Amino acid sequence: MPLRTYIDTTRRAGSAAVSGIGRLATLAGGSAMAVGLFTDAYTLPAILTTVAAGLGGAFLSPRLQLAHPLKKPITYTIYLAPHTVLAATLTAELVWDAAEGRLVQGGVAVLWTAGVWWLRPARLAKRVAQWPAHDADTDDADADGADGAGDEPGAEVATVTELPDDPAERWWALNAAKEGGVAEGTRVIGVRAIEDRRRVAVALAAVEKGEPVPDIKIKRLSALMNVPEDLLDVQSIPGHGAGVAMLLIGPRPEQAVVARDEDLWSEIGRTALPGVTLVEINEYDMSKELTP
Repeated sequence: MPLRTYIDTTRRAGSAAVSGIGRLATLAGGSAMAVGLFTDAYTLPAILTTVAAGLGGAFLSPRLQLAHPLKKPITYTIYLAPHTVLAATLTAELVWDAAEGRLVQGGVAVLWTAGVWWLRPARLAKRVAQWPAHDADTDDADADGADGAGDEPGAEVATVTELPDDPAERWWALNAAKEGGVAEGTRVIGVRAIEDRRRVAVALAAVEKGEPVPDIKIKRLSALMNVPEDLLDVQSIPGHGAGVAMLLIGPRPEQAVVARDEDLWSEIGRTALPGVTLVEINEYDMSKELTP
């Protein structure tokens, strides 16, 4: 039989023994209060035993002593509450022997016995004394990360996404599509000049197939790209689903002014698409980039 099995068996046996002792102590306390209703001969020894058992159990229990500092007052209160009520009731039996006093003490004895039997304050206090589970989990995770022992099948590992070679696509991936970015979960699939090269059309697609391109806030995008808001627009692409979208950069047709191609592309490259250089101008059909 493995050593671990012996340890678990011994631990369960110990827990059962402690539980049995607790049950016997509850019955003994209830019996002491019941006997005290009729005679005071055993009441004082019962009080001393109750105080000794309560203080001894509270300050000699390893679980309570090793409790979280913020939890210790709570654990001690829970653990000592039944001992305090028992000692107070036994003391009342010594000093209040009137008929109505006996009725009150008898009721307290019944409630105390039933309540302690059901609630089991000692076990509850030891449970409360346990340190938060997430602290241990965090420590284990840190340890695994430090020595490499956590690299087991099924364990979570960081996924490194390969960055595109194109400068504009790389800039978008590192700045706009990053976690928490303005366009998280998107990728650039094409960049083309349109409308006589007065605007730039950036075709975007959702990284996860079957998911729509998330809403892109123009104000955030404007701040990120350092481009005026009125020069940015996000539109759907006619004939295609929500998994793709078109980002338009530049003046709208009614705002367009005649400008040299080199000047326009120089401004676009400086602000929105760093690293892009105008080499030549050709008409281009983007359908192949949008077709899976």
